[in-house]
Amino acid sequence: MKTRLRSRDRISFLLGLSFLLITILACNPVARFTKQYKCTVQDKPEPKTPYEYVNRGVEHMNAGELDCAMGACSEAIRLDSRFAAGYACRGSVLNGKDEYSKALKDYDYALSLQTENGDFYYNRAAVHDHLGNTDQALADLAKAIELISSEAGRSFALSRRAQIYQKQGKRAEAVADYTEAIRLKPEFAYHHKNRGDVYVETGDYNRAIGDYSEAIKLDPKNEHFYSVRAEAYRALGREDLADRDELIVQSLKAGGTPEQTWVAEPPSSKTKVISGGILNTKAISLPQPPYPPIARAAKAAGRVVVQVVIDENGKIISAHAVSGHPLLQAACVAAARQATFAPTILSGQPVKVKGLLTYDF
Repeated sequence: MKTRLRSRDRISFLLGLSFLLITILACNPVARFTKQYKCTVQDKPEPKTPYEYVNRGVEHMNAGELDCAMGACSEAIRLDSRFAAGYACRGSVLNGKDEYSKALKDYDYALSLQTENGDFYYNRAAVHDHLGNTDQALADLAKAIELISSEAGRSFALSRRAQIYQKQGKRAEAVADYTEAIRLKPEFAYHHKNRGDVYVETGDYNRAIGDYSEAIKLDPKNEHFYSVRAEAYRALGREDLADRDELIVQSLKAGGTPEQTWVAEPPSSKTKVISGGILNTKAISLPQPPYPPIARAAKAAGRVVVQVVIDENGKIISAHAVSGHPLLQAACVAAARQATFAPTILSGQPVKVKGLLTYDF
């Protein structure tokens, strides 16, 4: 009788163990005993260790091959289920696929295995930012800045935190972080450009131009740097320099070089252009911009400043945003183009007027 009971208990135990294993495998495909990586890279041997698979995953990510990257990172985890870099690798792929909740779980587990890894905190901050978890993102970036040993790595963590501050309207904090990022990695052009963007938002166009000019020195073939400097020049009424920068942009788009454009003279205009300052109260008609749904979802707020040029008949012939939240600018520019003004007469002659329209959200 005892022998039968023991046999039954043993059978029940084995059946329970089998069901448990089936459940684990069904819930966690990575736990299966099948290879996860199916891709190859020309002229490169097959990875063998978890470290090699993570490196292969990074290589695929840099090439935009996210499915292959997912396989490589998952294979690293299959080979070593407690390999923190494997989970961080897969978290980066999931972040690239916009699967933020899954990415967050992988980064959480990676940090449970390596609690002092600053790079993991930096990458998890990006996921929190995408999910709208601003406080968690800032907390992770603070840890990243504390733990990352390389000056370049800390500069990027500071820059990411500055971007969040900028979205929050905390421009002084953003400038401080960008300034420290520049100190740590002064050769990275976008640190200068990004700080210049904040100066534009505060109306400090001279400092913005200084930062944009430094970015251009470091990366003289970057069209975007000339475009934003042109906008800052226009805000200061330096139409000649703005036109020259825009000529450089056109030259670069056509495959030319900045040096080929410096000798070009900006186009002249026979009609005098005067500065009108803030023009809101002078408009005959000033349509208000709608609050874009995407901006509402992001809780974008603040003032947007649009620079306009009014022709001799009182019609807007040029409008572009010079400051304000990026998600609000397009709507404001579209509204500004619909504004109308009375013609401006100076010494009996009609003149063009350049000025600013402001919109508050």
